[in-house]
Amino acid sequence: MPEDDSCGPETNAATSEEPVQSGSEQSAQDLLLMVLNFALEFGLSWKAVEALQRLIVHILDRYDVPTSKYMFKKQVGASIRDARFHFYCAPCMNSLGETSGDLQQRNNFQASCSTCHKSYSGRTLVLDGNFFITLPIVQQLSSLLCDQGVANALVKKLQSINDQDRARDGLADVSEVGDITDGSMYQELRQELEEGDLTITFNADGSPVFKSSKFSIWPIQISLNELPPQLRCKNIIVSALWYGQSHPDMVLLLESFVQQFRDINANLGVTWMAGTRTMHSKVYCLSCCADAPARAMLQNFTQYNGYYGCGWCLHEGKTVDGTVKYPMDVTVKRERNAQKTEQHMKKASRLRQVYKGVKGPTPLINLPHFDVIWGFTPDYMHCVLLGVSRHFTELWLSAVNEPYYVGSPQVFAVIDERLCATKPHQSVSRLPRSLSVRKYWKASEWQQWLLYCSLPCLEGLLPARFFKHFSLLVQGIALLLQDTVSTDEITASTNCLAQFVVDVQFLYGVKHMTYNVHQLLHISKSVVLQGPLWAHSCFSFESNIGHLKELVQSAKGVPIQIVERILMGSKYKSLCAQASPRTLRFLAKPGRSSTEAITLISKPREVPQPLLGFVKDQLHDIISGPVSEHDRVIVAGNTFHSEQYTRPSKTDSTALVAGQGDCLKIKHIVSFKDVTNFTRIFIVSHRFYSECAYDTHHVLECQRADQLILAELSKNVAPCTYMECGRKIFFVRLAQKTMLAS
Repeated sequence: MPEDDSCGPETNAATSEEPVQSGSEQSAQDLLLMVLNFALEFGLSWKAVEALQRLIVHILDRYDVPTSKYMFKKQVGASIRDARFHFYCAPCMNSLGETSGDLQQRNNFQASCSTCHKSYSGRTLVLDGNFFITLPIVQQLSSLLCDQGVANALVKKLQSINDQDRARDGLADVSEVGDITDGSMYQELRQELEEGDLTITFNADGSPVFKSSKFSIWPIQISLNELPPQLRCKNIIVSALWYGQSHPDMVLLLESFVQQFRDINANLGVTWMAGTRTMHSKVYCLSCCADAPARAMLQNFTQYNGYYGCGWCLHEGKTVDGTVKYPMDVTVKRERNAQKTEQHMKKASRLRQVYKGVKGPTPLINLPHFDVIWGFTPDYMHCVLLGVSRHFTELWLSAVNEPYYVGSPQVFAVIDERLCATKPHQSVSRLPRSLSVRKYWKASEWQQWLLYCSLPCLEGLLPARFFKHFSLLVQGIALLLQDTVSTDEITASTNCLAQFVVDVQFLYGVKHMTYNVHQLLHISKSVVLQGPLWAHSCFSFESNIGHLKELVQSAKGVPIQIVERILMGSKYKSLCAQASPRTLRFLAKPGRSSTEAITLISKPREVPQPLLGFVKDQLHDIISGPVSEHDRVIVAGNTFHSEQYTRPSKTDSTALVAGQGDCLKIKHIVSFKDVTNFTRIFIVSHRFYSECAYDTHHVLECQRADQLILAELSKNVAPCTYMECGRKIFFVRLAQKTMLAS
């Protein structure tokens, strides 16, 4: 007998005879919006979109729904005409001019190169791929802020920033940073901006579109710093797109990017509604997050494998075994600054040669309020995870005959067994994979390895001095990844990372003093200036590049395909603002209504007598109604379950650290009404005695007692990864905000 009778034959018997209910209660705009949502979510080709439209027309007998690609795009209001095409002479890399995305204007475009004097037509330039596209930033931001939820979150964040500014007047420096808006760079810039002005972080990076081709996309992406972190990661905007077989010419691309912001701020800026109030917000660039090769191109600096390749200091580098390394020595390397760097740019341009790593001017010096040195941050994702963490793990497992080698089959098997036995909390995006496939690991997997698994897995196997050394990196980075980081913790992290860098030279040799290792000396300062590491990492931008590649349906006209779908996605928000409540309810994705609440999400059941007796013995004076048991609960946006919930086989969401620092592993979840008729939720757990392990703050080694305790759930709990390595038990506190985009 099926559990759900709606699947039985009785309910379906009439469907073949009864006529399909009319769709007349849905407006044509609502139907269009639902088709657009379906097309965007599942990446439909235009052929599939047209087929879907014809199907709706046929089933609902509606003729006010567009059935062609042309009419669909026209009614959605997203057109390639809104973009601008920038043409260039490929041999000379000279700009030839720009035009709107309108097909006729593109075809009618005529220009000649000022250097080689060759004549070009727009049609030929498009066919040859000698163009890049800029997208309307104001239109995309306005559409984003048509979403009332996004607009309300932005208003709330701006109000919070303004309240903090008033509270800090006359006080000393900020004692802790909890987002990019708490960093000293933002705080200084905020003093010069109007109340409703906005700032962005931008990113530029390339990614191949096809495995069998050298063609890559290079988007410039931006995120709005004043949005809460979760919304910021989900609402990345593309401002420009380069597509080709080689790296973009950054002068051409960045000149157009700078001009976009000049145009925005020369007018009213972005117009949006904050409740009933019309806001006009100008937009400024605060920060740039990019990997090392892209950062050098953006700054117009020598790359890290050349002399003076550091973008933050004047370390000249030293050639070791044919490559440039960054060893420690007795001299203190002076930091770069924007003013001095502009002088270096002028000198390099005048001399027509590289000067102290500077090749010449970058268009970014013309961005108002943007610091061309400290506006860039060492990216935690590339520098630490895909850089330092991967480098030393590879050394340990492959450098045979070295004192730190742990790659022998017997030792490797133990490490791998410990790693693969780990069952992370369900909020962790990827399950642990064997170290034997580490060359395929993503950055999020290296994050799990570095922060949560490496120390318990390597204990007793990696020689003590190397193990102790690596724990400095784990602790230094973990401190900077907390939801909020105090000034004392930044100082502690600075000391850990500086000691780690110094000891690399003594333990592993100068040849391992790579640029990624060197960047660790600057990473703490980036937190002072721009907030915790998660607030300015490439994770969300890399994720969005993956989404952009999914928009490509064929090898022909790749950039135009991407831009059309980006603009359609942007229009989706503004169309939702005009939709009926019924359609909005249909389109709403199921989710958690609040990240603050505690919500039971499983059916209550009767409590076994031994458990009921234990609960009543402990809490008899406050219990006023029946006691129920549950399997799962959501606390502050994190899902936890009891040991009675056996469905998950590869994850374990039973471990947490309570607000007072107590480690708990949920055996049972119980609820009841108290004497004030308020629902109280308690968990039953063994008592654990914990202490910090390996000189870290987030890895807790625990001893489990036989005694059971009752603990009331509050929203101040942190999810943990529970690990058993040999006879040892660990609770590893998760850095929650690192998981927003990873």
